[in-house]
Amino acid sequence: MRKSLLAVLVGAFTLSTASANFYVQGDLGLSKIKFTSYSGMTKTKIIPSLAVGYKFADWRLAIDYSHYGRFSDKVGNESLSSKIYSLGFSALYDFNVNYDVKPYVGVRIASNSFDINNSSPGFLNDRKETKLGYGAIVGGSYNFSPNWDLNAGLEYNRLGSFADTKINQYGAKVGVRYEF
Repeated sequence: MRKSLLAVLVGAFTLSTASANFYVQGDLGLSKIKFTSYSGMTKTKIIPSLAVGYKFADWRLAIDYSHYGRFSDKVGNESLSSKIYSLGFSALYDFNVNYDVKPYVGVRIASNSFDINNSSPGFLNDRKETKLGYGAIVGGSYNFSPNWDLNAGLEYNRLGSFADTKINQYGAKVGVRYEF
């Protein structure tokens, strides 16, 4: 009986909040990934990202996934490549202004995964490393239909640091957000 009551209460709570303040957001952006020591790997790419979040008052909290892609360089006989993707958490503040476009600022922390391949004649090193990253976000959103917002923003992320290089991401993105 207690388990049934608990299940009913959890279900009722879930249903009551399922349509309140949750959102999904998809973005597509132009990002420059800069390697401080391997300039040949520095590239500008189109980067997709997807976020699921919760909005309360003027705050939004989101979990996001970004796929930065593959980067490679060859120096002499040595080849280096890295595939980078990220799972992050963002806290964003929407400024309550009397304009159609609502500005926002935010911060992000992330677990950034690097699939690294380093090879030269007689040597091969494949490894996966995870680095803690951080970033800042600024942008604006425009409510063009009930529950739908158009989003545009700028972002900076420190994706990670290795012994010989630091990896930074600078980007501009646009997307849509749907609030349930």
